Amino acid sequence: MATMSPMTPFKVSELSEPEPTCLQKPWIGNGNEAVARAILDIGYDCEGYYPITPSSDVGEVISKAYAEGETDISFVIGTSELAALGICAGAAVAGGRVVDVTSANGLLLKAEQMPAISGLGLPMVLNLSTRDVSAPLNIKNGHSDLYATLGWGWLTFLAPNVQAAYDMNIIAIKVAERVNLPAIVAYDGFHTSHANRRISVFASQDEVRRFVGPPPFKGTLEARNGRFSFIDVQHPRTFGPYMNDDLINAKVQMETKFERAYQYLPRVFEEFARMTGRRYGFVEQHGDRSGQRCLVALNTAGEAAKDAVDLLAAKDEWVNLVVPTVLRPWPEKEILAAIGEAEAIVVAERGSQYGASNYLANEIGAALQRHGNPARIIQRTYGIGGLNFTKDDALVMYAEAAEVMKPTRHDDEKPLAPGGFSFAESKYYHGAWPGDEGYAPEQTLVPLTVEECSVNAALGAKVNLKDLSKMPTRFDKHSACPGCGIFTSLNLFLRGIDGHVCLLFNTGCGMVVTTGYPLTSFKVPYFHNLFHNSTSTATGVVEMIKRFKARGDLPEDITVIAVSGDGGDDIGMDQVIGAALRNDPFILFEYDNKGYMNTGAQLCYSGYKHQKASNAHFGPQQTGKRTHHKEIVEILRGTFAPYIATCCESHPQDMIRKARKAQATTRDGGFAFVKTLSVCPLNWGMEEHVGPSAVEAAVNACMHPLYEIEHGITTITVDPEKAGKKVPVTDAFTAMGGAFAHLARPEYSEAVKEVQDEVNRRWARLKLMSENPNL
Repeated sequence: MATMSPMTPFKVSELSEPEPTCLQKPWIGNGNEAVARAILDIGYDCEGYYPITPSSDVGEVISKAYAEGETDISFVIGTSELAALGICAGAAVAGGRVVDVTSANGLLLKAEQMPAISGLGLPMVLNLSTRDVSAPLNIKNGHSDLYATLGWGWLTFLAPNVQAAYDMNIIAIKVAERVNLPAIVAYDGFHTSHANRRISVFASQDEVRRFVGPPPFKGTLEARNGRFSFIDVQHPRTFGPYMNDDLINAKVQMETKFERAYQYLPRVFEEFARMTGRRYGFVEQHGDRSGQRCLVALNTAGEAAKDAVDLLAAKDEWVNLVVPTVLRPWPEKEILAAIGEAEAIVVAERGSQYGASNYLANEIGAALQRHGNPARIIQRTYGIGGLNFTKDDALVMYAEAAEVMKPTRHDDEKPLAPGGFSFAESKYYHGAWPGDEGYAPEQTLVPLTVEECSVNAALGAKVNLKDLSKMPTRFDKHSACPGCGIFTSLNLFLRGIDGHVCLLFNTGCGMVVTTGYPLTSFKVPYFHNLFHNSTSTATGVVEMIKRFKARGDLPEDITVIAVSGDGGDDIGMDQVIGAALRNDPFILFEYDNKGYMNTGAQLCYSGYKHQKASNAHFGPQQTGKRTHHKEIVEILRGTFAPYIATCCESHPQDMIRKARKAQATTRDGGFAFVKTLSVCPLNWGMEEHVGPSAVEAAVNACMHPLYEIEHGITTITVDPEKAGKKVPVTDAFTAMGGAFAHLARPEYSEAVKEVQDEVNRRWARLKLMSENPNL
């Protein structure tokens, strides 16, 4: 081991800690599982949940623990990230101890609620498994979501490894409830969330709960620690008032709370260290505080950079490393002390403030200026989109700091970065690579002509399947799982659509497996925006089509089709209803695969009652999905949209006829919605080749009835009862695979009876509406 520099302080890891006063035990798991373990150990009252990669697994573990009777938490699945956080807000204002998890775009959908929770002084913990915010869509690690929160009034803790993900959750809720502010615990998506490690956890949940303190209103609803319960009807109070001139005073109170948190945190860290032997602070400093070169990096990048510091120390090169563990309250004094005597400070950030200096670079630079420190800030943006950061990357940054410091060169002689700035002044993207200006890829897909995509028959009329077999596909090769029903159904539906088509996709399996950059599967114009708003986006597109045609700039007729599935019409239901109410002239085609299949087979509300899902388990306290399947067609019936229908790949002529009716509706200026049942062999647990027979069984069981509603008049287009093909729901569940097949077993006879009775009730109601045009 290299000899330490005379001025090198001890690293945090070298501090001698007393024996922990609370027994710890070894535990193996990944970052998400460590967060879930902490949630269970703390004993929360409520988790509002909505799945999003890479944080979804946390809720899945909690859901399974609930089903097995390991916790009595109220685990409530929202219809969107905003809905999930609204559930949390309600539970918190009532006085509950509350937790949530999210990532990236999910966090941004919560954005309106985030400042409301902090402004109302509602303590809770939000675990943020960091991920870059789209577009383009990326599911890997980036801190653009974390940086978006810095002004929202939330305490912000950082967990650089799996151990810290567990520990910081326990620390965060204690501080949050002490000062009545919500807290974020941010850990790196995939790099930590999916990294398996051996860590130490409390051997007894009782010890965790003694440290955190009792639930805020246990035993009474009377005010405690400046916090009030909304459901204390003996002392009614108004929460969330309308406030104008006094708002500034409310914000001063928030600032005071952050100061209280800053004063309180050292005591919490010290108490935690005594209990566990694991010491945390506002910042971790590694290496030589007297070193002239310093690197500041967050989370796993800071962990990786430690190896670079140690490698340089072995060569008698003494450098410093600063890894903040708290960002709010901003620990200015502690960060400056950790930076020490550095003359060149590389602030490396897994994010960028486009068109301006970066987030931490600005804050550290301002802190240096306030304290008269002339050290130079070197900005480096790294790792966007999940690119790994290793010791070699840290070594490059330390070398760049050394280059900036060379005394023999004038600033104007130092190497320049793009834009003509010196490396010290520039915001440089470490790890980016230049494009090839001469790159001219060969065209692999030929655009389709209107003549190729037209059938010589009136829309809505019966069409010869032989003619339709000649219709070219609007998309080509893709990487969907074998047997996936999305593209079988979409291809069949599109064979009924004449002429030019523009496709808009919600986020989901259908989008992910067709557009992996730099390739595309589509021969027609395609646009992906977000998970929940292809319908609103389609509205904007059709408005411009009308406008451009009116002024003579667009001679072609274009049919706009929005494609949704994988729960997209849970999170986007309000926008679907809006498009239907406006009667916007496009088709919404939904492939209903009964779950959020692209994020890990979590339940969506169109799933059948007692269906298994990764967040709806079977156990003593729960038997799968708790509610009956949502009928989006019946919801849209109330909008009086001109054409609404269901279809299925097992009945191709019926599907194609409905596709043509839907297109005729849009050409007449109206909105059309068509839903198909789409198999997911991977997550349903079925053989790849049985898709058509499985969905046919669902049709014959009247679980997915085939019908249409034209201007309010209902017509059943396939009647298995009249055809003598009607079967019990157990036949369909058996055909549909492991997510459903358990319901055919005798021990679940009561559960399946619930489903059968509901299906019978809905089928009887549908027949009455079909027989009576006024219904």
